[in-house]
Amino acid sequence: MSVTSSPDARRGRDELAIVTQDPRFGGGALAQLRAFLDGAVAAGHTPTLHYARRPPLDGPSPLADVRAVEVASRLSRIDSLRVPLAARRLAGPVRDARSIWVVATMAHYGLGALRSGAPYGCWIGTTYDSELAGRRAGLDPGRRLVARLNGPALRRWERDVLAGASVLLAPTEQIADELAATADLERGRVGVLPIPIDTQRFSPLSDEDWVRRPPRLVFVGRGDDPRKNVGLLLDAFRLVRRAMPKLTLRLVGRPPSGPLPDGVEALGEVPDVAAHVRESRLLVLPSTQEGFGVAAAEALACGVPVVTTPCGGPEDAVRRSGGGRVLSGFDAEELADVTVKLVGDEPTLVSMRAAGRRHVVDRYGLDRFRDSLGSLLDPHDRAA
Repeated sequence: MSVTSSPDARRGRDELAIVTQDPRFGGGALAQLRAFLDGAVAAGHTPTLHYARRPPLDGPSPLADVRAVEVASRLSRIDSLRVPLAARRLAGPVRDARSIWVVATMAHYGLGALRSGAPYGCWIGTTYDSELAGRRAGLDPGRRLVARLNGPALRRWERDVLAGASVLLAPTEQIADELAATADLERGRVGVLPIPIDTQRFSPLSDEDWVRRPPRLVFVGRGDDPRKNVGLLLDAFRLVRRAMPKLTLRLVGRPPSGPLPDGVEALGEVPDVAAHVRESRLLVLPSTQEGFGVAAAEALACGVPVVTTPCGGPEDAVRRSGGGRVLSGFDAEELADVTVKLVGDEPTLVSMRAAGRRHVVDRYGLDRFRDSLGSLLDPHDRAA
Protein backbone atom coordinates (compact mmCIF):
# COMPACT_ATOMS: atom_id res chain seq x y z
CA MET A 1 0.00 0.00 0.00
CA SER A 2 1.12 3.57 -0.55
CA VAL A 3 -0.06 7.01 0.47
CA THR A 4 -0.12 10.06 -1.77
CA SER A 5 -1.22 13.56 -0.88
CA SER A 6 -1.20 17.06 -2.21
CA PRO A 7 1.62 19.27 -0.86
CA ASP A 8 -0.86 21.39 1.11
CA ALA A 9 -2.25 18.30 2.83
CA ARG A 10 1.09 17.83 4.64
CA ARG A 11 1.24 21.31 6.11
CA GLY A 12 0.44 21.13 9.79
CA ARG A 13 -2.85 20.08 11.26
CA ASP A 14 -5.90 19.47 9.04
CA GLU A 15 -8.64 21.92 9.82
CA LEU A 16 -11.40 19.58 8.62
CA ALA A 17 -10.69 15.92 7.76
CA ILE A 18 -13.37 14.25 5.62
CA VAL A 19 -13.10 10.46 5.58
CA THR A 20 -14.86 9.19 2.50
CA GLN A 21 -14.81 6.73 -0.40
CA ASP A 22 -12.94 7.11 -3.67
CA PRO A 23 -14.55 10.11 -5.44
CA ARG A 24 -14.21 8.21 -8.71
CA PHE A 25 -17.32 6.25 -7.72
CA GLY A 26 -19.25 9.28 -9.00
CA GLY A 27 -23.05 9.28 -8.97
CA GLY A 28 -24.95 10.07 -5.79
CA ALA A 29 -21.89 9.48 -3.64
CA LEU A 30 -20.03 12.26 -5.43
CA ALA A 31 -23.05 14.58 -5.28
CA GLN A 32 -23.27 14.10 -1.53
CA LEU A 33 -19.54 14.67 -1.05
CA ARG A 34 -19.54 17.78 -3.26
CA ALA A 35 -22.44 19.20 -1.26
CA PHE A 36 -20.59 18.69 2.02
CA LEU A 37 -17.41 20.22 0.65
CA ASP A 38 -19.21 23.25 -0.75
CA GLY A 39 -21.13 23.75 2.48
CA ALA A 40 -18.00 23.41 4.60
CA VAL A 41 -16.08 25.94 2.50
CA ALA A 42 -19.04 28.34 2.59
CA ALA A 43 -18.97 28.05 6.39
CA GLY A 44 -15.29 29.05 6.43
CA HIS A 45 -13.68 25.63 6.82
CA THR A 46 -10.71 24.16 4.91
CA PRO A 47 -11.31 20.48 4.12
CA THR A 48 -8.94 17.63 3.31
CA LEU A 49 -10.23 14.36 1.86
CA HIS A 50 -8.99 11.05 3.28
CA TYR A 51 -9.86 7.91 1.31
CA ALA A 52 -8.67 4.60 -0.11
CA ARG A 53 -8.20 4.32 -3.85
CA ARG A 54 -10.60 1.71 -5.22
CA PRO A 55 -9.41 -0.41 -8.14
CA PRO A 56 -10.52 -0.77 -10.89
CA LEU A 57 -11.72 2.86 -10.84
CA ASP A 58 -9.21 4.87 -12.85
CA GLY A 59 -8.54 8.34 -14.17
CA PRO A 60 -8.05 11.58 -12.24
CA SER A 61 -10.17 12.36 -9.23
CA PRO A 62 -13.20 14.54 -10.08
CA LEU A 63 -12.20 16.53 -6.98
CA ALA A 64 -8.61 17.14 -8.04
CA ASP A 65 -8.79 20.72 -6.75
CA VAL A 66 -9.45 19.54 -3.18
CA ARG A 67 -6.60 18.65 -0.84
CA ALA A 68 -6.45 14.88 -0.38
CA VAL A 69 -4.67 12.01 1.34
CA GLU A 70 -5.16 8.93 -0.83
CA VAL A 71 -4.27 5.41 0.25
CA ALA A 72 -3.58 3.05 -2.66
CA SER A 73 -4.17 -0.71 -2.59
CA ARG A 74 -4.02 -3.60 -5.02
CA LEU A 75 -6.56 -5.65 -3.10
CA SER A 76 -9.35 -4.61 -5.43
CA ARG A 77 -12.70 -6.02 -4.29
CA ILE A 78 -11.48 -7.91 -1.22
CA ASP A 79 -12.98 -5.27 1.06
CA SER A 80 -12.68 -7.38 4.19
CA LEU A 81 -8.88 -7.02 3.80
CA ARG A 82 -8.62 -3.68 2.01
CA VAL A 83 -10.85 -1.65 4.33
CA PRO A 84 -8.99 -2.34 7.63
CA LEU A 85 -5.57 -1.91 6.01
CA ALA A 86 -6.64 1.43 4.57
CA ALA A 87 -8.17 2.46 7.89
CA ARG A 88 -4.89 1.78 9.67
CA ARG A 89 -3.02 4.01 7.21
CA LEU A 90 -5.63 6.78 7.36
CA ALA A 91 -6.11 6.85 11.12
CA GLY A 92 -2.85 8.70 11.79
CA PRO A 93 -3.37 11.60 9.36
CA VAL A 94 -6.99 11.90 10.49
CA ARG A 95 -6.32 11.80 14.22
CA ASP A 96 -4.88 15.29 14.58
CA ALA A 97 -7.54 17.15 12.60
CA ARG A 98 -9.54 19.83 14.38
CA SER A 99 -12.76 18.32 13.05
CA ILE A 100 -13.42 14.85 11.57
CA TRP A 101 -16.42 13.84 9.46
CA VAL A 102 -17.29 10.64 7.64
CA VAL A 103 -19.20 11.49 4.45
CA ALA A 104 -19.96 8.42 2.36
CA THR A 105 -22.68 6.22 0.95
CA MET A 106 -21.97 3.54 3.58
CA ALA A 107 -20.47 3.82 7.03
CA HIS A 108 -17.71 1.21 6.70
CA TYR A 109 -15.77 3.70 4.56
CA GLY A 110 -15.34 5.67 7.78
CA LEU A 111 -13.39 2.98 9.63
CA GLY A 112 -10.29 5.19 9.57
CA ALA A 113 -12.16 7.81 11.62
CA LEU A 114 -13.19 5.21 14.19
CA ARG A 115 -9.66 3.80 14.40
CA SER A 116 -8.25 7.31 14.93
CA GLY A 117 -9.73 7.35 18.43
CA ALA A 118 -10.84 10.98 17.97
CA PRO A 119 -14.45 12.27 18.00
CA TYR A 120 -16.13 12.34 14.58
CA GLY A 121 -19.44 13.02 12.91
CA CYS A 122 -21.13 11.01 10.15
CA TRP A 123 -23.35 11.86 7.17
CA ILE A 124 -24.20 8.50 5.60
CA GLY A 125 -26.16 7.88 2.41
CA THR A 126 -27.54 4.36 3.00
CA THR A 127 -26.86 1.05 4.72
CA TYR A 128 -24.75 -1.82 3.45
CA ASP A 129 -27.71 -4.21 3.29
CA SER A 130 -29.91 -1.71 1.41
CA GLU A 131 -27.17 -1.07 -1.12
CA LEU A 132 -26.48 -4.79 -1.54
CA ALA A 133 -30.18 -5.61 -1.95
CA GLY A 134 -30.37 -3.13 -4.81
CA ARG A 135 -27.32 -4.54 -6.57
CA ARG A 136 -27.72 -8.28 -5.88
CA ALA A 137 -29.82 -9.09 -8.96
CA GLY A 138 -27.13 -7.70 -11.26
CA LEU A 139 -24.17 -9.47 -9.68
CA ASP A 140 -22.53 -12.39 -11.43
CA PRO A 141 -21.82 -15.54 -9.34
CA GLY A 142 -18.25 -14.46 -8.62
CA ARG A 143 -19.28 -11.09 -7.26
CA ARG A 144 -22.06 -12.66 -5.21
CA LEU A 145 -19.48 -14.92 -3.59
CA VAL A 146 -17.23 -11.94 -2.87
CA ALA A 147 -20.20 -10.10 -1.34
CA ARG A 148 -20.93 -13.06 0.95
CA LEU A 149 -17.29 -13.19 2.04
CA ASN A 150 -17.02 -9.44 2.63
CA GLY A 151 -20.44 -8.99 4.20
CA PRO A 152 -19.91 -10.04 7.84
CA ALA A 153 -16.86 -7.81 8.32
CA LEU A 154 -18.36 -4.82 6.50
CA ARG A 155 -21.58 -5.04 8.52
CA ARG A 156 -19.59 -5.15 11.76
CA TRP A 157 -17.51 -2.11 10.81
CA GLU A 158 -20.61 -0.29 9.61
CA ARG A 159 -22.31 -0.84 12.96
CA ASP A 160 -19.22 0.23 14.90
CA VAL A 161 -18.68 3.42 12.87
CA LEU A 162 -22.34 4.43 13.23
CA ALA A 163 -22.45 3.69 16.94
CA GLY A 164 -19.20 5.56 17.57
CA ALA A 165 -20.25 8.82 15.90
CA SER A 166 -20.86 11.82 18.12
CA VAL A 167 -23.16 13.26 15.41
CA LEU A 168 -25.02 10.95 13.00
CA LEU A 169 -26.93 12.25 9.98
CA ALA A 170 -28.87 10.75 7.06
CA PRO A 171 -30.22 12.45 3.92
CA THR A 172 -33.82 11.22 4.41
CA GLU A 173 -36.12 10.08 7.20
CA GLN A 174 -36.26 6.53 5.80
CA ILE A 175 -32.48 6.22 5.73
CA ALA A 176 -32.30 7.65 9.26
CA ASP A 177 -34.62 4.83 10.38
CA GLU A 178 -32.40 2.26 8.67
CA LEU A 179 -29.18 3.64 10.18
CA ALA A 180 -30.67 3.63 13.66
CA ALA A 181 -31.84 0.03 13.26
CA THR A 182 -28.49 -1.08 11.83
CA ALA A 183 -26.51 0.35 14.75
CA ASP A 184 -29.19 -0.49 17.35
CA LEU A 185 -29.50 3.20 18.26
CA GLU A 186 -32.48 5.21 19.44
CA ARG A 187 -34.07 6.89 16.41
CA GLY A 188 -33.59 10.29 18.02
CA ARG A 189 -29.82 9.84 17.74
CA VAL A 190 -30.00 10.16 13.95
CA GLY A 191 -30.65 13.56 12.40
CA VAL A 192 -31.70 14.33 8.83
CA LEU A 193 -29.67 16.57 6.52
CA PRO A 194 -31.00 16.41 2.93
CA ILE A 195 -28.60 16.72 0.01
CA PRO A 196 -29.08 20.25 -1.36
CA ILE A 197 -30.25 21.10 -4.86
CA ASP A 198 -29.16 24.15 -6.83
CA THR A 199 -32.61 25.52 -7.57
CA GLN A 200 -31.18 28.26 -9.80
CA ARG A 201 -29.50 25.77 -12.10
CA PHE A 202 -32.38 23.30 -11.88
CA SER A 203 -35.24 25.65 -12.65
CA PRO A 204 -38.47 25.12 -14.62
CA LEU A 205 -39.71 26.36 -17.95
CA SER A 206 -42.90 28.38 -17.89
CA ASP A 207 -46.03 26.23 -18.04
CA GLU A 208 -46.83 27.63 -21.50
CA ASP A 209 -43.39 26.79 -22.89
CA TRP A 210 -43.36 23.39 -21.21
CA VAL A 211 -46.67 22.16 -22.64
CA ARG A 212 -45.56 23.15 -26.16
CA ARG A 213 -42.55 20.83 -26.04
CA PRO A 214 -42.82 17.42 -27.74
CA PRO A 215 -43.97 14.79 -25.21
CA ARG A 216 -40.96 13.01 -23.78
CA LEU A 217 -39.95 10.93 -20.78
CA VAL A 218 -36.47 11.20 -19.29
CA PHE A 219 -34.25 8.94 -17.23
CA VAL A 220 -31.07 10.24 -15.58
CA GLY A 221 -28.45 7.86 -14.22
CA ARG A 222 -25.97 5.12 -15.00
CA GLY A 223 -28.02 2.92 -17.28
CA ASP A 224 -25.38 0.18 -17.12
CA ASP A 225 -25.78 -0.11 -13.32
CA PRO A 226 -28.15 -3.01 -12.49
CA ARG A 227 -29.38 -1.08 -9.46
CA LYS A 228 -30.89 1.52 -11.80
CA ASN A 229 -33.08 -1.22 -13.30
CA VAL A 230 -33.39 0.40 -16.73
CA GLY A 231 -34.69 -2.86 -18.16
CA LEU A 232 -37.96 -2.29 -16.31
CA LEU A 233 -38.27 1.17 -17.84
CA LEU A 234 -37.62 -0.14 -21.36
CA ASP A 235 -40.17 -2.93 -20.93
CA ALA A 236 -42.76 -0.42 -19.72
CA PHE A 237 -41.95 2.00 -22.51
CA ARG A 238 -42.72 -0.63 -25.14
CA LEU A 239 -46.21 -0.86 -23.61
CA VAL A 240 -46.56 2.93 -23.37
CA ARG A 241 -45.80 3.37 -27.07
CA ARG A 242 -48.81 1.25 -27.99
CA ALA A 243 -51.07 3.91 -26.44
CA MET A 244 -48.86 6.94 -27.17
CA PRO A 245 -46.80 6.30 -30.33
CA LYS A 246 -45.48 9.88 -30.42
CA LEU A 247 -44.06 9.75 -26.89
CA THR A 248 -40.26 9.37 -26.74
CA LEU A 249 -37.79 8.43 -24.02
CA ARG A 250 -34.40 10.05 -23.47
CA LEU A 251 -31.70 8.28 -21.44
CA VAL A 252 -29.18 10.68 -19.88
CA GLY A 253 -26.01 9.12 -18.48
CA ARG A 254 -24.06 5.99 -19.31
CA PRO A 255 -26.36 3.93 -21.58
CA PRO A 256 -27.44 0.35 -20.93
CA SER A 257 -26.01 -2.43 -23.02
CA GLY A 258 -27.97 -3.95 -25.87
CA PRO A 259 -30.43 -2.57 -28.42
CA LEU A 260 -32.99 0.05 -27.47
CA PRO A 261 -36.69 0.05 -28.40
CA ASP A 262 -38.08 2.44 -30.99
CA GLY A 263 -38.47 5.93 -29.63
CA VAL A 264 -35.60 5.66 -27.15
CA GLU A 265 -32.57 7.94 -27.44
CA ALA A 266 -29.40 7.39 -25.36
CA LEU A 267 -27.42 10.61 -24.96
CA GLY A 268 -24.65 9.35 -22.72
CA GLU A 269 -23.09 11.76 -20.24
CA VAL A 270 -23.99 15.39 -20.95
CA PRO A 271 -22.58 18.72 -19.72
CA ASP A 272 -25.97 20.09 -18.66
CA VAL A 273 -28.45 17.59 -17.22
CA ALA A 274 -30.97 20.30 -16.35
CA ALA A 275 -31.48 21.26 -20.00
CA HIS A 276 -32.68 17.74 -20.83
CA VAL A 277 -34.78 17.28 -17.71
CA ARG A 278 -36.76 20.53 -17.64
CA GLU A 279 -38.37 20.02 -21.06
CA SER A 280 -39.62 16.49 -20.25
CA ARG A 281 -43.14 15.48 -19.24
CA LEU A 282 -41.95 13.03 -16.59
CA LEU A 283 -38.75 11.75 -15.05
CA VAL A 284 -39.02 7.99 -14.51
CA LEU A 285 -36.90 6.35 -11.81
CA PRO A 286 -37.15 2.52 -12.04
CA SER A 287 -34.36 1.75 -9.53
CA THR A 288 -34.33 -1.24 -7.21
CA GLN A 289 -32.66 0.89 -4.51
CA GLU A 290 -31.73 4.54 -4.05
CA GLY A 291 -30.30 6.54 -1.19
CA PHE A 292 -31.42 10.15 -1.46
CA GLY A 293 -32.22 10.07 -5.17
CA VAL A 294 -30.60 13.26 -6.44
CA ALA A 295 -32.01 12.89 -9.97
CA ALA A 296 -35.57 12.85 -8.62
CA ALA A 297 -35.04 15.97 -6.50
CA GLU A 298 -33.42 17.78 -9.44
CA ALA A 299 -36.39 16.90 -11.64
CA LEU A 300 -38.85 18.23 -9.06
CA ALA A 301 -36.80 21.44 -8.90
CA CYS A 302 -37.17 21.68 -12.70
CA GLY A 303 -40.94 21.39 -12.38
CA VAL A 304 -40.91 17.88 -13.86
CA PRO A 305 -43.13 15.32 -12.09
CA VAL A 306 -41.49 12.07 -11.02
CA VAL A 307 -42.71 8.49 -11.31
CA THR A 308 -40.62 6.23 -9.10
CA THR A 309 -40.52 2.65 -7.91
CA PRO A 310 -40.57 2.07 -4.13
CA CYS A 311 -36.77 2.21 -4.07
CA GLY A 312 -36.09 4.18 -0.89
CA GLY A 313 -35.03 7.81 -0.68
CA PRO A 314 -37.04 9.41 -3.52
CA GLU A 315 -40.33 8.07 -2.18
CA ASP A 316 -40.43 10.56 0.68
CA ALA A 317 -39.88 13.62 -1.52
CA VAL A 318 -42.41 12.50 -4.14
CA ARG A 319 -45.10 11.71 -1.56
CA ARG A 320 -44.54 14.79 0.61
CA SER A 321 -44.44 17.16 -2.34
CA GLY A 322 -47.31 15.71 -4.34
CA GLY A 323 -44.97 16.11 -7.30
CA GLY A 324 -45.42 12.65 -8.80
CA ARG A 325 -46.38 9.05 -8.13
CA VAL A 326 -44.78 6.17 -6.23
CA LEU A 327 -45.53 2.76 -7.74
CA SER A 328 -46.66 -0.13 -5.57
CA GLY A 329 -43.88 -2.36 -6.89
CA PHE A 330 -41.66 -3.15 -9.87
CA ASP A 331 -44.19 -4.17 -12.49
CA ALA A 332 -43.84 -2.96 -16.08
CA GLU A 333 -47.58 -2.88 -16.68
CA GLU A 334 -48.19 -0.69 -13.62
CA LEU A 335 -45.38 1.66 -14.66
CA ALA A 336 -46.80 1.89 -18.18
CA ASP A 337 -50.35 2.48 -16.93
CA VAL A 338 -49.34 5.25 -14.51
CA THR A 339 -47.19 6.88 -17.19
CA VAL A 340 -49.94 6.91 -19.81
CA LYS A 341 -52.50 8.32 -17.38
CA LEU A 342 -50.22 11.11 -16.17
CA VAL A 343 -48.91 12.15 -19.59
CA GLY A 344 -52.51 12.34 -20.80
CA ASP A 345 -53.63 14.48 -17.84
CA GLU A 346 -52.14 17.92 -18.45
CA PRO A 347 -53.92 19.75 -15.57
CA THR A 348 -52.62 17.21 -13.05
CA LEU A 349 -49.10 17.48 -14.43
CA VAL A 350 -49.17 21.28 -14.21
CA SER A 351 -50.32 21.06 -10.59
CA MET A 352 -47.56 18.55 -9.81
CA ARG A 353 -44.98 20.84 -11.41
CA ALA A 354 -45.73 23.64 -8.97
CA ALA A 355 -45.95 21.32 -5.95
CA GLY A 356 -42.65 19.57 -6.66
CA ARG A 357 -40.76 22.79 -7.30
CA ARG A 358 -42.11 24.39 -4.12
CA HIS A 359 -41.11 21.40 -2.00
CA VAL A 360 -37.52 21.36 -3.23
CA VAL A 361 -37.06 25.12 -2.83
CA ASP A 362 -38.42 24.97 0.72
CA ARG A 363 -36.54 21.87 1.93
CA TYR A 364 -33.46 21.35 -0.25
CA GLY A 365 -32.24 24.87 -1.04
CA LEU A 366 -28.51 25.64 -0.86
CA ASP A 367 -28.86 28.40 1.73
CA ARG A 368 -30.83 26.18 4.10
CA PHE A 369 -28.26 23.39 3.72
CA ARG A 370 -25.31 25.69 4.35
CA ASP A 371 -26.91 27.16 7.45
CA SER A 372 -27.67 23.69 8.81
CA LEU A 373 -24.21 22.31 8.05
CA GLY A 374 -22.47 25.36 9.47
CA SER A 375 -24.32 24.99 12.76
CA LEU A 376 -23.23 21.33 12.93
CA LEU A 377 -19.58 21.87 12.01
CA ASP A 378 -18.73 24.69 14.40
CA PRO A 379 -19.47 22.96 17.74
CA HIS A 380 -17.83 19.79 16.44
CA ASP A 381 -14.45 21.53 16.10
CA ARG A 382 -11.77 20.62 18.62
CA ALA A 383 -9.54 23.29 20.05
CA ALA A 384 -6.42 23.99 18.03
